[in-house]
Amino acid sequence: MDYRQLFSEDATKQEFLDRFDEIAANAAEWDGPESTTRGLTVDRAAEAVARMNEGRWAPGDSRLEAIIRRFTRPVYLIQRSTIVVPAEGMASSDEVAANLDGARSRIEPVIPSVGRIDLRNHHLDWVGTGWLVTSRLVVTNRHVADQFARPGAGGFAFRKLAGRQVRAVVDWYHEYEQPDESRFPVEEVVWIEPDESPFDLALLRIRETSEDSESPPLPIELHEPGLTGLDVGRWIAVIGYPAQDSRAHALDQQRIFDGVYNCKRLAAGRVTAVEGRGILSHDATTLGGNSGSVVVDLDGGRAVGLHFGGLAGSHNAAVDASLLARLVHTYDS
Repeated sequence: MDYRQLFSEDATKQEFLDRFDEIAANAAEWDGPESTTRGLTVDRAAEAVARMNEGRWAPGDSRLEAIIRRFTRPVYLIQRSTIVVPAEGMASSDEVAANLDGARSRIEPVIPSVGRIDLRNHHLDWVGTGWLVTSRLVVTNRHVADQFARPGAGGFAFRKLAGRQVRAVVDWYHEYEQPDESRFPVEEVVWIEPDESPFDLALLRIRETSEDSESPPLPIELHEPGLTGLDVGRWIAVIGYPAQDSRAHALDQQRIFDGVYNCKRLAAGRVTAVEGRGILSHDATTLGGNSGSVVVDLDGGRAVGLHFGGLAGSHNAAVDASLLARLVHTYDS
């Protein structure tokens, strides 16, 4: 990962160093009495910031990296379709929070249109995130849809496990400590991108009304022109359902996510690269379960990408919205 963007703004860098003792004290509480964060000093933090700014940082001190990422690339809970400010006493960047707060009017209308894909008749309770791109089409990842569907005669069919047909349901809630549900059965798997394609995406068609006869939320507008190299550094938010991930460092996950998983969250970050071939990279904090999350532009509140994966310490990848738009236009009928 290119860590230079984490402290590219002088205000964020200075805030981190000015509040480091508070941040380190919080980190000690996350780790408990036998805290592994003891010994982290403001001098070590300042050295790390300098190395990151100069592009000389070599990942290795996971404790310090987790603290930096929690502070500069926070993950917020969502309750009642609203971004929840961290509890008082939890060290979080005021600079990043102010940036996000200024975009609330554009970002919060998107939140109700992002859902968790739950399964029935399957050994997994749920498999990832999906979001509405038309009145009934939901976009997600190929590797998510592969869990419950497969190519069939003339299209795609739901899998059978132990003689029972798997079913998928999109629930627009699953918010932290909130009981609300809004469950829309998936009627049809419209498209799953071939395995050889670099674009990890799939389209699902949901029923017109929910299990409780509700109407679906509004679709999320796509940023169809696509991003360019000039958009590197653009602030974005990733909205989805991070799950505890065995591939990630257990203590780092605890430090960043407070042990809360499987519910709707928003992660702030920036675009780090635009490849120009339908893929963009970002540095928001994600885990497994975020597969299929929407990547939203803070300035316009439109989807710029479909998150499909990441490599710890390297980058996160998303399918560019302009490519999604072409596929959606093909199947929107």
